[in-house]
Amino acid sequence: MKNYRSYKRVDPVYFSGEIFFPVGLLFVAALISYFLLYFLGLGFAVFFNAAIAWCGYFYFFYYGKSSASISLEFVFGVIMITALLLFVDYGVYALVTYQKTGTFNGLYFSIWLAVLLGVPLVYYTHYFGSHHYAQVNLASTYFKATFSVYHDRELLMYIDSVAFVNSSQHVISDVKLENNICFYSEEELSEMETQSKYYHLNQSAFSSLIHIPFDADRFQMSWLSIVEDRYYKIDVPFPMDKLELEEEKYPLDEPKNIRGKKSKRIYLHIYQNGGFKLYNDDTVLLDFEANNETEISEEQKQEKIIANRRCHRFYDNEEHFSQLIERIKNSNDIQERFELKDKLVVWNLEFEGLDKRNYLEINDNYFKYYKIEKGAIAEPALRHLPRKLIFVHRGSYLRTWMRVHIDIQKLNQKIEEVLAAGSQNQVLFALDFKDAAAKDLVFTVIGNNKKLVFTGWEIEIDEYRKKEIDDEHLEKKEDETKRALLKEGWDFVFAKNYEEAQKVCNAILLIDPQYSSAYFLETRILWYTKGFEASFKKRKYYFTKTQHEPPVNALIYNNYGCILDIELRYEESLPYFEKAIEINPKEPIFVCNLGEMYYKLKQPEKALKEARRAKMMGYESAMLTEIITNKGKIDSDKSVLK
Repeated sequence: MKNYRSYKRVDPVYFSGEIFFPVGLLFVAALISYFLLYFLGLGFAVFFNAAIAWCGYFYFFYYGKSSASISLEFVFGVIMITALLLFVDYGVYALVTYQKTGTFNGLYFSIWLAVLLGVPLVYYTHYFGSHHYAQVNLASTYFKATFSVYHDRELLMYIDSVAFVNSSQHVISDVKLENNICFYSEEELSEMETQSKYYHLNQSAFSSLIHIPFDADRFQMSWLSIVEDRYYKIDVPFPMDKLELEEEKYPLDEPKNIRGKKSKRIYLHIYQNGGFKLYNDDTVLLDFEANNETEISEEQKQEKIIANRRCHRFYDNEEHFSQLIERIKNSNDIQERFELKDKLVVWNLEFEGLDKRNYLEINDNYFKYYKIEKGAIAEPALRHLPRKLIFVHRGSYLRTWMRVHIDIQKLNQKIEEVLAAGSQNQVLFALDFKDAAAKDLVFTVIGNNKKLVFTGWEIEIDEYRKKEIDDEHLEKKEDETKRALLKEGWDFVFAKNYEEAQKVCNAILLIDPQYSSAYFLETRILWYTKGFEASFKKRKYYFTKTQHEPPVNALIYNNYGCILDIELRYEESLPYFEKAIEINPKEPIFVCNLGEMYYKLKQPEKALKEARRAKMMGYESAMLTEIITNKGKIDSDKSVLK
């Protein structure tokens, strides 16, 4: 629109290190000039600066040009560069003059220094300041909104413009339409993967972040509906007061006055007969069932039709395109889908055969998207018909792994059949996944004691994420099996049935040779069955086998410390308890055991220190109480060791 301005992005400004390259060149030139002035005089220094100005500018000025004839523009450039070099060299000249004569003109030097440092400072202050002002001005003039435009793909529209206008301030939004949506033939769609196919079938005409002027008072739009052969141009009041704005929170590194404000996503649906609906999740902003067409020349109309046709592949052919138009005109699909857009039905959904940790994300026929748990969707409610069911697995993290795409028209036919069979106005969608791969689905529509198998769906599975989920299930099941076996093994140990305990231990290691807890169990079995020497000889083996799991590795070291304690080899046990503490410093029993060894070795200070540390960590035992009570000094007559 003439005399109207729209949002112009302000690119971020950064202080670049590239500035140091020309500064470095000036510094090197000044350094060389210093030596020339000092040893050869002023003439040589001036000639040097003029020469490097000529050579340097000659290279940049004539680089890539076929002719290298000297022009006035080139000479003027050389003069300006020479003047700059000589100005920078004034500081060098003042220094040489002072060194040789002792004369120093403070006023001239101060002016030179002020200009040399002040000009870049003023430039960058203005540069960054103007950038900041431009950002603040944009944030105070426009607010952000994600804007999506949809229409029935068979209407084959060419949209000229969509604009939110503040007519008093002469500013408009920045909706930049490309009109490049391809209409694929059935043959082309059949050759696509499921994901690509439904991406193109449900693709929006436009979807992007836009900037709408505050206090917008007009909404303008113009488009050609090719199938209807009608051009529409509307200009209606825009109800800005219905939009709720909120502060933009991101990016966090920008101040509030630059982040500005935003609104919720705005949707525009364009229908046949010039109808359209503009709305967001909270309210309907504009809703017109029809509008009068606007006359344009046949030449203008043909230009738009040709532009639309060239976006297609199969239908780029004029004959194919004409056949498509006739087929669409002779069908009632557009009208049927139009009538279904607002249809509400009391329905609920149940699914079986999948892990209970799945929940749903639903795209409905009203283009709304929402998340819902399995239990909640099983409750009947008045809802729009589901267009896409998205299954999300809640495991170690959320994985969107399966989508069920639904043909709304075919689903509605099944719904009408079951509702016509009785007086109830409620339907159940029952999804029964028959195999682990989830591809074998029986979709049943149930109502009024009537069941109809629905086949108008297509499944899209993310195989990579499906494998991740399966692997996680397998890992969890394996872990549960190992834990159950480990408990069984310890039960056998406590029952002194060491032979069965060893069999269980072997079974665990057969499942997972890296399962550290099984090696800890085995050290105890070996000690109980073969004695101290046999167990102690294999200590390095068990240390190595469990080092990848520090908590168990610490238990192994503590275990050998305890075995040495039982053998009355207190001094030898110290390194094992110390190593256990080093590996797992948060386990207080290791600290208490170390204190007990010092207690038995009659080192009261160390014993009391470790005992108090264990108590501060929350540990309680008779031995700990005794050490603290006796202040680390063992009383053989009263000790619990007796």
